[in-house]
Amino acid sequence: MKSIRMIGTAVVALGLAMGASAQSGDPISESAAVYGTYQSDVTDVKEKPFASAKDIDHALNSLGGHNPDQLSKGWISYSALIASQDPEYRAAVRDIASFYGNDALLTGLKNDVRYARQLSGGDNAVSSSLAATEADSQRLSATAAYVKEQAYSLQGSGWAKAKIGNSGAKATRLNSIQTVGTPARGQLISAFSASDIDSILAGAGRSGAPSLWDNVSGAADAIRFPAAVTSGLGLSKKKRVQYGKEPVADQIATLAAYRILGQTAASSSQVNSAMAERETRGCLNMANLNLQQCVAAANQQYEVPFCIGEHALADVGQCIGGVYQ
Repeated sequence: MKSIRMIGTAVVALGLAMGASAQSGDPISESAAVYGTYQSDVTDVKEKPFASAKDIDHALNSLGGHNPDQLSKGWISYSALIASQDPEYRAAVRDIASFYGNDALLTGLKNDVRYARQLSGGDNAVSSSLAATEADSQRLSATAAYVKEQAYSLQGSGWAKAKIGNSGAKATRLNSIQTVGTPARGQLISAFSASDIDSILAGAGRSGAPSLWDNVSGAADAIRFPAAVTSGLGLSKKKRVQYGKEPVADQIATLAAYRILGQTAASSSQVNSAMAERETRGCLNMANLNLQQCVAAANQQYEVPFCIGEHALADVGQCIGGVYQ
């Protein structure tokens, strides 16, 4: 397989003030920024080994503190943004809207969740989003292994062998954080609203491309996305929808169609309905519950990284990765 090359870098350096103004815009982009915030937290943990109990607590609360409903909506929204870049699908959506009118197309999207994916290019559009999901899932699995390894390597550090104290209280605090959820970072909201985001997302959906989030860190002053990604065409297997997961693919295509039409704000109730996906949300909720139980059972500080790696990283990767084959 040809090696993947990053060509150039697009820098979106927008402040929190601009992020606040972007919050009244596209609900799909805003929701995708929640998923992006989780992934940027993954980058932070991936790049910095634990050096104190405070580091472990920060990773636990940032990676394990996401609300399942918000994170599942964020993932499906990010997937829809990538699917909306497929040229054939974009042309099909726009052609139908031009011929029959926006209202007729919007009615079709509202009345039949399967309608959008049946349009020309619909399957390819979803496949590109699943390629990005595969890269993200593999990234989470690799980071999970790195974090869990520290549960063993830290056993030689005095501070890591210290007793946690009230681990039940730690789990209870985590539950409180999960109930509220982690808000999207303002820089990511702005980045997803930037004029050049479509070309960046198109690169992320290329088969065989690396995860977009390898370049995004929550600690950075600016959000850095790869400007373009190239890979050997046809050398990576096209992603297909896992049997029984067709409704998720239909929702991705539906959200992508709303995005292409520029109707996400005007059709916010339909968009929010299409974002709600029960199985992924349920899977993420179970991951959170398992994380709480694991933390509550921990006795020493070095045990918590295993909980983080297993349930706040690996389980999340499996939840989103269960959609493709």
